[in-house]
Amino acid sequence: MKADIFNIKPYDDSLGVSILIDLYNKMKKYLNPETTALITEEATHAFLGKETVLSRDFLMFENNQGDINAIAGISRAPIIKDVWYAFYAVLPEYFKSNLPGEVIDAILNLGNNLNAPGLLFQTFGVLCAPFDEKLEKLGFNPVNYHWSMHLDDFNSVSQPTIPEGITIKNFKDLEDYTPYIAVFNEAFKDSFMFLPITKSYWKTMENILKQTFTIEYCMAYEDNKMVGGCFIQFNPEQNQIGMISNLCVLPNYQHRKIGSGLLALGIDILQKRGCKTIELSVDTENEKALSLYRRFGFRVNEKLTQKSFQIM
Repeated sequence: MKADIFNIKPYDDSLGVSILIDLYNKMKKYLNPETTALITEEATHAFLGKETVLSRDFLMFENNQGDINAIAGISRAPIIKDVWYAFYAVLPEYFKSNLPGEVIDAILNLGNNLNAPGLLFQTFGVLCAPFDEKLEKLGFNPVNYHWSMHLDDFNSVSQPTIPEGITIKNFKDLEDYTPYIAVFNEAFKDSFMFLPITKSYWKTMENILKQTFTIEYCMAYEDNKMVGGCFIQFNPEQNQIGMISNLCVLPNYQHRKIGSGLLALGIDILQKRGCKTIELSVDTENEKALSLYRRFGFRVNEKLTQKSFQIM
């Protein structure tokens, strides 16, 4: 099957984001059959941002029967520092065709035509090999890697000794997000292309996650000062898999087992909720986090490695 049988045309705004969501979720389930983190309409609008115009920034790939089998576009939403984001979705049955390469070419052309200040293209796991090969053939190499890690043997999890003066608490919800956002932004400020998040963006994303997942927070305090935190999530209808996200500790409080305490509490809560596997993701250059997770028995699932390519 050759990609030149496809007609490439601007995205039809009258479709809304329905086709985009459908294609993306089919691709995501193909790349990771166990995932429960499928995108919703609300999440798509939040991710793309108000500045993204589908008919200008996105393209559709149609076959001769008028079926849409891929989309390619760029997001102007300020979610990553200094660059725009390449958004794409290809039906799984076309991964071994020339279509992945055509999608990348289309995104590069869009970026050039729209004078993108920079463009980030991400691939997810070994099944994205056709995209990786095309990008590398064009001379692009990954500039960042994220590993997916999982824990399914809870016998190796031990309860760390929390330092004196530190209290770790579990919350079903937060009345005030400001302290956690401040800790998160400070802890991750030197991360790859990190852009500080705002309270309104965090609240929007939390509301979206709550449509599918149960979310709880684990927070660390010294007296009344928040010094670290994370949140956990699981789908009550598919509660075999839980996730721990955005574990962070203020730099001046690191190396005091606060992260260990937060991680242990998160694991304990998810295990009591019936989760048999716990997942998280980590930047491969974050040696402190990798060391922490490995001590608790988390293992890398290299088949789900996320690669980031800066293509403009």
